[in-house]
This record gives sequence, C-alpha cells and structure tokens, in this order.
Amino acid sequence: MKRNFKTKTAQMNFPRQQRGMALAISLVLLVVVTLVGLAGMRGTIFQERMAGGAYDRETGFQAAEAALMLGARDFTNNRQTWVERIKDYESDLDCSDQTCAANPSGVIDNERWESVSSGTTDSDFTAIDSANPPQYVVQLLGDCSSTGAGGGFTGTTDQNEGGPGGTLLANQGQCYRITARAIDPENTANAERAQVLLQATYRM
Repeated sequence: MKRNFKTKTAQMNFPRQQRGMALAISLVLLVVVTLVGLAGMRGTIFQERMAGGAYDRETGFQAAEAALMLGARDFTNNRQTWVERIKDYESDLDCSDQTCAANPSGVIDNERWESVSSGTTDSDFTAIDSANPPQYVVQLLGDCSSTGAGGGFTGTTDQNEGGPGGTLLANQGQCYRITARAIDPENTANAERAQVLLQATYRM
C-alpha cells in the first residue's frame, strides 16, 4: 500500500493475475508421464508375447519329438500295417515317384495322420495341450541310395554307408520318412501358434 501525502489518499497494489503457465506446464508433464507409461506397458506386453511364443515353441518341440519317437516305434513294430496303409493311400503316402512335398503337414489329409495316445505308459505321451495331441505319418521314399539314384530318396545318410571306407551297402533296402508335428496347423485355433515339425528317415 502506498500513501500519497499530497492528496492524502491510499493506493492498494493488487497481485498480477495468473496467465495459466503453471497449468500448461502441468499438462505437458502429465502428457509426458502418460507417454512414458504407455511405452513401458507396450514393452512389457511385447516381452510377454515373446516369452509365450518361446514357451509354446519349446513345448511344441517336446511334443513333436515324442511323436517322432513313438511313430518310429509304431512303424518298426507294425511295418506291414504301414505298408498296407501306404498302398491304400498311395497318392498321399507313396513318395517313390518324388512327387511328395518336403513338408507334408497341411498337404496330406488329416485322416492319414496318427495321433499319439495320451497316457503314462511308454507308448503314450501326455501333451500339455490335451486338445491338440501330437501326430505322425509314415511315407515311402523308395529305394535308398546315397547317390540320389533311388526312386524317391535323394539324400545321403550314414545308414547307407558301409563303414569308414564309404562302400555302399549291397542291400540298401527301402527308405521311409516319418514326419511328426506338434499340433494340427489346419485347426483355426492353432493359426498363430508355433508350428514344430520333425522328420526322420529309416532304411528297412
């Protein structure tokens, strides 16, 4: 308050009115904090998806590996049954003419695939996803030949070599391919899941 002694009046000094700078700064800081929080949430969600994908792939690999081992046991123990089945479904299971796809999953009719039974015996496998048991199928590749001269088998394997000298076995026999998959890829529920496929070649 100032006094004017000439006019004997008093003048009051009122504080300046606020122009909203504090509010503007607060809003900017709030936006920054919100963006940082959203970025952190996005990173966390992305990491969770990566962890889920890695877990799904690992469990899928174990299921496919179990199906491959059990499929090989089924084939070796019931070879004649599979030979007859290959004759019945020649277009899908007979690859001796080299027309079969390298990856039969999604190509062969689902009815040709054998599902692994769930249980605790040495012939069973209990998958974590009980609704999607692992499956396997056996295909005939034709005459075995490490030089690619066979009807359907064109790869080199140690089973076709006659020891350290590399002499080919006189009786190379027939080669069969066992393919195992963790889940059925044609099931719409498995569209975004990890697809694990394992294969093994047997000379009989």
